Amino acid sequence: MTRPAASRSSLSRPRTVSGPAAPAPLPATRNSRRRTALPRMSELAIDQSAAGRIIDLRRDPQAPHSLPRGLAGGRYRCCACGARLILTGPANAASHFTPRFRHDGSRPGSDHCSAPAQQQADIQADLTRVLDLRDRLSALPGVTAWLQSNPGQTGQRWEVPPALIMRRGNETAVIERPRRPLSPALVDQQLKAVRAQHGAAAQHWWIFDSDDPAHYTSAGSLSVRPRGQALTHRKVQPTPAQQQINTMTGAVCWLTDNTLLIPYGGHSHQHTARTGEDWSGDMASWRHDWRISRPRPAKEADWWGLVPLPLSALDRPADQRLSAAFQVMADLAHAEQGRERHRRRLARNHTQHSTTRNRPPQQLQLPTADEPPSQAPQQTAVTPAMRSKATGVVIPEPTIASAAVPAVAPTGSLPRRAAAAPERPAERRSRFSWRRLLPHRRRSNAQINPTPED
Repeated sequence: MTRPAASRSSLSRPRTVSGPAAPAPLPATRNSRRRTALPRMSELAIDQSAAGRIIDLRRDPQAPHSLPRGLAGGRYRCCACGARLILTGPANAASHFTPRFRHDGSRPGSDHCSAPAQQQADIQADLTRVLDLRDRLSALPGVTAWLQSNPGQTGQRWEVPPALIMRRGNETAVIERPRRPLSPALVDQQLKAVRAQHGAAAQHWWIFDSDDPAHYTSAGSLSVRPRGQALTHRKVQPTPAQQQINTMTGAVCWLTDNTLLIPYGGHSHQHTARTGEDWSGDMASWRHDWRISRPRPAKEADWWGLVPLPLSALDRPADQRLSAAFQVMADLAHAEQGRERHRRRLARNHTQHSTTRNRPPQQLQLPTADEPPSQAPQQTAVTPAMRSKATGVVIPEPTIASAAVPAVAPTGSLPRRAAAAPERPAERRSRFSWRRLLPHRRRSNAQINPTPED
């Protein structure tokens, strides 16, 4: 039976669904942080024939073409449960089949991993951190990097993620990226395993995240001036595991973005007073200082300071990777010596100023009442003269003998100031008046111009 044309056309048209319209997607912003996608368990496998090397099909597109397919004699193992895996790939280059690993088995549901979900999530988070660092190191010129796990721990819960092996020429560096707290036994086991597998010449790095509270405890900041340049260094309180790694010649550092933070030791110090130094008063705060221990922090360090170093420094030869950080530490040690010399010089100057301030003041010594006046030398003082009102003759005032300036007394208190002699009252001046002046002018005019008589 043929359907009408109207019914056929109605099936081809999309149906209209009543109700509110779907919200439009939010526009992407520049500040939105892109999350690193977690790798799928079907994209990862442990290569038993390559000393536990991690195979990542997503980051290595050539792996499906270079590796044998199928079981390959049990070569591929699951990172979570340790079961054997089968590598499946496209039949030809034109196929759009995505390569993947699947578990070996024929019963329904056997393709899924039997490890607990939490264990799978931890493995995915661990591998994401290490693979992200591998991508950044592989981008450096002349550096080859890959992940390698311990084949004996296949199928067990990881306490330490697979190590990142970095090779540059004939030099090898093993990088650990721990995410969970470390025990002393685990640290000792990892250090011995790396030394036995790669030799004593291989550098063993432990790189922690600066935003991981389990491995980074901030101790504030420190203002330094190496070569006169003002800088601010972070201070961190190391964990017992980090101190153990540092003691056993392992390299401890932190990673923030693309910057490595290399530690040095900081020791709180108080200057010991030497002969001629005064650290009291204003100099008390200058007595407290700090000292540096390098190139590795000493065991008794109170805190660790961190020198920033670009991540690209890892592409240099082994003897030059930390040369820039070691130079900054040497400059801090030189500034420490200059800082101590300057403060001791201030302490010596502070002693001289204190002696000057505490010296007794110079005092005048007056003759005592029992001393005869003849012993005190007499000195004639020049006195002002007075004019007699009646005769107009200048009469000098009588001279008053004054005692000479006595010698300086080394001790004693200042005597009271002698009472001043009563001053002579000043001569009273007559007040100006026009009445007194006018009659005087009339008499003067009368004498000069007498009036004629009749």
